[in-house]
Amino acid sequence: MRSTRLVWLLLLAACEIEKIGIPPTDAHVALHGVLSASAPNQVVLLERTRNGTLAVTAPSFEVLDPVLSDEGIAESNAILSLTTPSGATLIAREDAVARGDGKGRGVYRFSLPGSGLERGGTYHLAVRTTRNETLEAETSVPLGDAAAAATQRLFDRVQDTMVLTWPSAPGARSYVVRIETPFGPRSFFTDSTRIRLTGELRNVDVAGLPRVFIPGFPQAVTVSAVDSNYYDWFRTHSNAIAGTGVVNRVRGGIGVFGALVRLRFEELRVVAPQTEPEAGMFRFVGTPAEVASTPYLSLELYVESRSARADQDHALSGRAQRRPALGYTECLTCGVLGTARDGRIELALLSGWYARDTTDVFIGEIRGDTIVGSYRVSGGGVHFVRDR
Repeated sequence: MRSTRLVWLLLLAACEIEKIGIPPTDAHVALHGVLSASAPNQVVLLERTRNGTLAVTAPSFEVLDPVLSDEGIAESNAILSLTTPSGATLIAREDAVARGDGKGRGVYRFSLPGSGLERGGTYHLAVRTTRNETLEAETSVPLGDAAAAATQRLFDRVQDTMVLTWPSAPGARSYVVRIETPFGPRSFFTDSTRIRLTGELRNVDVAGLPRVFIPGFPQAVTVSAVDSNYYDWFRTHSNAIAGTGVVNRVRGGIGVFGALVRLRFEELRVVAPQTEPEAGMFRFVGTPAEVASTPYLSLELYVESRSARADQDHALSGRAQRRPALGYTECLTCGVLGTARDGRIELALLSGWYARDTTDVFIGEIRGDTIVGSYRVSGGGVHFVRDR
């Protein structure tokens, strides 16, 4: 016993003696810019890599403030110029300057619509920071007709299979297929000009491997021709199977300056059979005063995944229709994700179509053709009756 304690004390003393401070690494400038033939203007994000010298905190992610709201260190007040193949030079404007509310730092915008991009020629991007650091990069925009508007279609996840084809785009290194989901996008590269997508497709880019197509949700599917910069950066940066190590072609910093042309743009309304007791269209019922004050008018629910065991919850998905209210400017039809077991349901009511943006939670019971429950935030006794 005494020898054991002696060894423990010696180890503890050794740990104290061996403590050393690790100096922080240099914080490099990183940029992310992709010229898009279907965008209203061209955007470049500029930030600093983390090196442990700053404590970074952020609110929920915002599309209009993508750097700071994603815990990034925005690089502001830089000068960005873009030289076109014909020799014209454009100067970017930082969103934070244009907005005036402090948001949009590190987001630089060139007034160049995608329809005005010169195909096949070389675009040169130059960056100068307030510390006189310089970054440079070049890209060429592939050929091909850009798909500006989405084609709407209904997609039954159980019965349908989607087959997409597109013409080859000269100058493209590869094609990237991207499917938007409430849990994050599923994207992959292909050298083919044809793909086949089934309703059972799983999202290997998200932990838990959820299904890609979620009933009740609108989901965009795009196919884009991309240049070598885009292909090499994303295949090595985010896919350890397809490549190892980051291929960086930004001189003076790190990141990507690439180009893409969106060739196919599909907007799916995903559905599935609604045969289970928890599934169907449910409409709010109540007095005229209750109808005038309830936050939600209807629920369209699907059993997204049925559990394999009786002691586990079924996964639910769908959409909810909000009651229009004075001053409310967000979506009137929003996503729903939830669970059900033994006649009890719990629904996360989303502020849009992304899983992490929850506005309220509904907890209720299924009693025949009626769902009875209340909201965690809004409260109240609520009745929804099956409409179909």
